[in-house]
Amino acid sequence: MKKNQLRKGLMAATLAAGLMSAPTAFANPPAAGDLALSLNPFFEGSVGAPSYSLGYFVSDTVMPYAFIGLEGRDVGDDVFTIGGGVRAYFGGMSDRLRPYAGGAIGIINAEDTGFGIGAFFGAEAMIVNGFSVSGQVGLDIVDAGCNGCSANVDLGVASVQFNFYF
Repeated sequence: MKKNQLRKGLMAATLAAGLMSAPTAFANPPAAGDLALSLNPFFEGSVGAPSYSLGYFVSDTVMPYAFIGLEGRDVGDDVFTIGGGVRAYFGGMSDRLRPYAGGAIGIINAEDTGFGIGAFFGAEAMIVNGFSVSGQVGLDIVDAGCNGCSANVDLGVASVQFNFYF
């Protein structure tokens, strides 16, 4: 339980620091043709909030991406998730803060093979050119790929991601 509380505290502190520093930053948001590499270090990964993702901006506001999620378990098989999704950015709240929404679908491999689908919304704070911090919350519907498991609906899946743009 303490591990989850620490993780949530670190996520909240990181998001707060990113959002508070956004008005003082001088960064341009990514544009069509840019690549995005995202890292979610505070959560093992899910369909809506993967551990690692690689995206490509097909326009200034739409970014399809591929992702992998890794979750080590003390008991049972480790969980590996692979899939794809899309982020759609809306009009910016400021020059450095951009809201977005999106969805993803993936295959989950644990003791057996399962699936997941997720939807989310969040905001991204541009810190410097080529780097941002984003926070999001959403919903995952997951068949975890384990024997005897049923599909779960996880409401409130939250994450903080560090985004690098090239």
